Amino acid sequence: MSRASVRIREIVEADIESLIQLLTRGYPNPRWHWEVRFQRLQTRSVPPCCPRYGYLLEADGRPVGTILLIYSLRYHGQRQYTCANLSSWYVDPEFRSFATLLTKRAVAQQQVTYLVLSPAPHTYATLEALGFRRYSEGQVAAFLTLARNRRAKPVRIIRANRLVDCGLEEKERQLLETQAGHGCIVFCCATGDRNWPFVFVPRLVRGAIPCAQLAYCRDINDLVDVAGSVGRYLFSLGRPVVLIDANGPMPGIPGKYFAGTLPKYYKGTERPVLGDVAETEITVFGF
Repeated sequence: MSRASVRIREIVEADIESLIQLLTRGYPNPRWHWEVRFQRLQTRSVPPCCPRYGYLLEADGRPVGTILLIYSLRYHGQRQYTCANLSSWYVDPEFRSFATLLTKRAVAQQQVTYLVLSPAPHTYATLEALGFRRYSEGQVAAFLTLARNRRAKPVRIIRANRLVDCGLEEKERQLLETQAGHGCIVFCCATGDRNWPFVFVPRLVRGAIPCAQLAYCRDINDLVDVAGSVGRYLFSLGRPVVLIDANGPMPGIPGKYFAGTLPKYYKGTERPVLGDVAETEITVFGF
């Protein structure tokens, strides 16, 4: 196949059916899995001048590769920046020589911080050659019901349907409500003078053990402050195990650290915060 007959361009709505066929061919997931993903990308808010879906590799007018991108606005203190999560990365085997060009096009915006949150082990070297760096080396499988709160004051749980009672800033409240709409477990821990918002994604470990993956908190130390209350609430929902992205064992969090489990990468000027993967494939797709 000559380079002249291959091109890379943004995905448009007319491409969705052919991309569902491509991804169903490339991954073991059933067709409905990809239909749901594209439906969620169709309806979510996207920052200005950012692709809604991502990019495709096209040969003789047909898609032979794709990278889906999930764009969102993030905040570091009062500073706002744009983040993009690369997801569902696939190229047909006979066109793999063009895969690096597709990836370079997908990460070409200098002002964007890019995330890769579920890389296959064989892609680690490629990501690092493209300038990606690890910001999370592994995960802690925590048993928060065994933890103690670092805060002495009584803590009450405010559920997602009562977030207006938490005194959250509007942008944070909207973020949490959006994650609840994706099917996440959303709540605030509150005392008389402070609140701690959290988002968790329901998961099954090894297809059988119910757990919850931490997807949003303001600071990972917030979880340590109210770990016992968080653990008891999640336990009441049938989620005794909590998965937390980490770079080592976490003081005050009972559990086991697994190095090299689902490392996470970024490329850009803003290093991601551990404990915040809201509005990425982890919450938007949720499976």
